[in-house]
Amino acid sequence: MMSRDTSSRPLIDLIHDNNLGVSDEEDAFYAHDDGDYLLTPKWRGMNTNPSTRIPRRLQRYFVIYVIAAVVILISWWVYIGPRYAVYRQEQLELGNAAKMGHVKSMTPAFKDLIQVQDLDEKHLPRGDRRLVVVGDVHGCKEELEELLKKVGFRDDKDHLILTGDIVAKGPDSPGVVTLASRIGASCVRGNHEDKILLSIEEINDDHKNSVARAEVDVVDRPSENQEPAVLGTEPELLQLAKSFTEQQLSYLKSCPVILRVGQVGALHNVVVVHAGLVPDVPLEQQDPFQVMNMRTIDLDTLVPSEKRKHTPWEKYWNHQQKRKPAVERTTVIYGHDRKRGKNINKYSMGLDSGCVSGGHLTAMVIKEGGKHKYVQVKCKQYGAYVPQ
Repeated sequence: MMSRDTSSRPLIDLIHDNNLGVSDEEDAFYAHDDGDYLLTPKWRGMNTNPSTRIPRRLQRYFVIYVIAAVVILISWWVYIGPRYAVYRQEQLELGNAAKMGHVKSMTPAFKDLIQVQDLDEKHLPRGDRRLVVVGDVHGCKEELEELLKKVGFRDDKDHLILTGDIVAKGPDSPGVVTLASRIGASCVRGNHEDKILLSIEEINDDHKNSVARAEVDVVDRPSENQEPAVLGTEPELLQLAKSFTEQQLSYLKSCPVILRVGQVGALHNVVVVHAGLVPDVPLEQQDPFQVMNMRTIDLDTLVPSEKRKHTPWEKYWNHQQKRKPAVERTTVIYGHDRKRGKNINKYSMGLDSGCVSGGHLTAMVIKEGGKHKYVQVKCKQYGAYVPQ
C-alpha cells in the first residue's frame, strides 16, 4: 500500500475546521452561542436578517443597560426621589433660617452659675497627651472606671472631660463625682446637675427663711426632725441632693455651662456642652437653660426647645458651620439626647448612648491634630428608658 504524500499539500488543507477565520461579513459570525438565552426568539429571528443583525456582545450590553436603567428609575421613584425632595426642602428651610439672623439673648444672669469657662491650655492634646470626652455617665461609676481602663487613661498625661449628667438615675452618683474630682476631670453642667444644685439652693433658702421667721416668732420655728418645704422638688431628687458632701457639691458648682476647649487641629474650635448651642450666637449670650436642655430648634423663630417637634439643632448647626471660613468653624461635643444615641456629624458629636438604661458609655479620644476615635463599653441596665 502506498502512503499518501502530504509534503506537497498546503498546510491549510490539513486543518479540518475552516471556521477559525470567519469574517464578520459572513453569516457564521452571527451564529448563536450560550449567551443567546438573553434574547427572545423574535430578536434572534431579527438577527438573521442581514439588514438588522447586531453583534452578540452589543446585544447583551444593550439588555444589561436596559435592566440597569429600569432598576435606577424604580429606585428613584420609590426611595431616592422622595428622600431627595425632603433633603432639598430641608436645605431650603435651613437656608431661609440663616438669612433671618439672630436676636441677641435676653436671658437674665443666673446666680451662682458659670456661663463660659476656658480649658487650661496644658490639657490640650499635644504630643502624646490626649483629651478623653465621655457622654452621660448618670451615676454609673463602675462603667466609667471600665471605660477609662479600656482607653488606657493616664492621670498624668490625659485629661477627662464629662458632657454633664454625671449624676442621677444610676447607682453611685456621689462616687462618680468623687472620681471626677480626684483625677481633675472637667465637667459641664447638665440638666440633672442643675436640678441638684437648684434643690440644694432651695433647701438653703427655705432654711434661711425659717430662721428669719423664728427670730420674729419663736412659735413658727420648725422642729429638728421636720423636713424643709422644698417647692417643686421631687422626693428622689431631694434624697439624692442630700447624699452629696460639701466637697462634692462644690465640684458640681464649679462646672460651667459651656467649656471652651480651644483650637484642636482638624476639629477647629472645640466646645463642650451638655445639650446644644444656637449657631451665630456668642457663647456668653447663649441661654444657659437651653444649652443644658435643648434638642431642637424652630427654624421660623430660631428659638431652641427641649421638645422634639422642630428641626434637630445639630442639623442647623452643621449647616451653618459649613458656610463659615475654616478658621471660624466650631465643633460641639455634647450629650443629653439618649433617643438619638451616638450621633456623629462633621461639626457635632453626640456621645449620650444610654448607659444607665443598658446601652453603652461612649468616649471620644482626641489626639494631637484633632485625630480621634470612639471607644465604648457595655452598661448594665439600672432603669428603663423613657423617651422624651
